[in-house]
Amino acid sequence: MSAHQERTPPGHQAAIPGRGLRLGRLLGIEIRLDSSLLIIFTLIVYILGSSVFPQWHPDWQAGTTWLTAVIAGVLFFSSILAHEMAHALVSRKFGIGVQRITLFLFGGLAEMEEEPGEPRAEFLIALAGPATSMFLGLFFMLVGSMLAGADSAALLADDRETALAGLSPMATLLLWLGPVNLVLAIFNMVPGFPLDGGRVFRAVMWWITGDLRRATWMASEAGRLFGWFLMIFGILQALSGALLGGLWLLMIGWFLSNAASASYKQLVMRDLLKGIVARDLMRSHFETLTPQTRIADFIDNHQLQSPQQLWPVVENEQLIGLVTLQEVQGTPTQDRATMTVGQVMRTDLGALSLAPNADANKALLAVSTHSTPLAIVEGNRVIGLLSHADTVKWLLLHQKQ
Repeated sequence: MSAHQERTPPGHQAAIPGRGLRLGRLLGIEIRLDSSLLIIFTLIVYILGSSVFPQWHPDWQAGTTWLTAVIAGVLFFSSILAHEMAHALVSRKFGIGVQRITLFLFGGLAEMEEEPGEPRAEFLIALAGPATSMFLGLFFMLVGSMLAGADSAALLADDRETALAGLSPMATLLLWLGPVNLVLAIFNMVPGFPLDGGRVFRAVMWWITGDLRRATWMASEAGRLFGWFLMIFGILQALSGALLGGLWLLMIGWFLSNAASASYKQLVMRDLLKGIVARDLMRSHFETLTPQTRIADFIDNHQLQSPQQLWPVVENEQLIGLVTLQEVQGTPTQDRATMTVGQVMRTDLGALSLAPNADANKALLAVSTHSTPLAIVEGNRVIGLLSHADTVKWLLLHQKQ
């Protein structure tokens, strides 16, 4: 399964993976593996190595069987990466950057910096992924059939088992990967968020109605209904004895239903924050420290007495540093009575600060990617603090009833 999504705060995403292990960059796009990928990768390799390939090739040695299964798992997720790269490259054609691609439990996620601004861009970006999977599926099947030679025709006849047993490891890989990519393409074209088909559906309805919010609601509802269908079908499968397959469908359905709801909430949130800047969201009442403040005093009189999580360090009304719980935790307990916050404060101010006129949607994304609030800095003066909780509170108080 695959999806492409605008980067949004964790509180407004459903079942979206974390940052995971960084593999490197491909065509300038960061590639990451979420830890949840290990679950499905292990499951795929186990099913292929213990069931599928032994049935196809009963005469294969165990080493050949399991090595082929591992390679198949790697190539499967390489296919998903190609699917996501297609989204990313078409996004670039429309001037939309892609920060990273993450492979995770339910497939892949291309994190776009912003949503497409018009239906045509949405349509083509969404269609690029399934089209790539369809191409790969047909290509793998064609090459696999060529490698199978005379056995390829027998695969459709009564002596299919004999034909499968005669396939080489390479032909086996391709003839397994081909149908899998075709299924991936077809499944992703289901017209419901967050699947690619849901974005295609939204693009069409957006073009027809001219109303992005209404089109998003329709695609999200379709995605929720499809998710519930999968969950119900999964439960029935599990009750009928197909426990593993049923549970897998239940998990996918749960993910789709929640992600579909989150997609619509994301758009509503973005509309609410349109025209709003960081200054409008920030908390203007906060405590500051001097660089001479002892760490012991800071802990007793500030950290333990206040819900504040970020403390600006100020000298002559100018910001010179920032202190969080993390900096204090790293100090030896016995030295806290003599050490000062000036010795441990962070001086990379740009990493933990925003300008007052920063767009609210970008500000919300920024605070959501940090474990602490951010300082709102004008010139060299701190005029406020902004946390994820502050933005959520603002949204709750300003949402339309």
